[in-house]
Amino acid sequence: MSRVPTIRDVIPGKLVNIILKADQTTGRTVSGTVATLLTRGDHPRGIKVRLTDGRVGRVQSMVAGGAGNGASSQTTTAPMLPTSRVAASAVEPPSQTIGLDAYITKPRRRGKGGKHANSQQSSGGNEEEQAACSSEAVTCPVCGDFEGDEAAVAHHVSSHFGD
Repeated sequence: MSRVPTIRDVIPGKLVNIILKADQTTGRTVSGTVATLLTRGDHPRGIKVRLTDGRVGRVQSMVAGGAGNGASSQTTTAPMLPTSRVAASAVEPPSQTIGLDAYITKPRRRGKGGKHANSQQSSGGNEEEQAACSSEAVTCPVCGDFEGDEAAVAHHVSSHFGD
């Protein structure tokens, strides 16, 4: 495994090769002049720096030649690192447009029990139906616009007469 430069080697104004965050999976390096150090100390994957052109990445090596003139902006490709993730750029977009409705799935049926579980559900369902019937929709007698259950309409009516 190659060693990355230490904090003593990387100083503002030096030419360095960095890997941008977006290029970590591909290992593509970019050259540039260090503007600021973003890491306080040494880091096993490289010191994080901001280049003079604004790009941010981790230093992989120093450019042979020492001090920078600020005009260098070469790109090279480092050896591929083994990774379990597939690079996003390697995946081709689909040939046809697929809408979000294609991904909607129907809910699964919940049926772990036999007839006994169904009979309990049906008796519980009757209570819910009775409760739903007892809370019928009521319309506001003052304005006639608001509709809701009895408690909601009572609250709404009180707002008509509030100070």
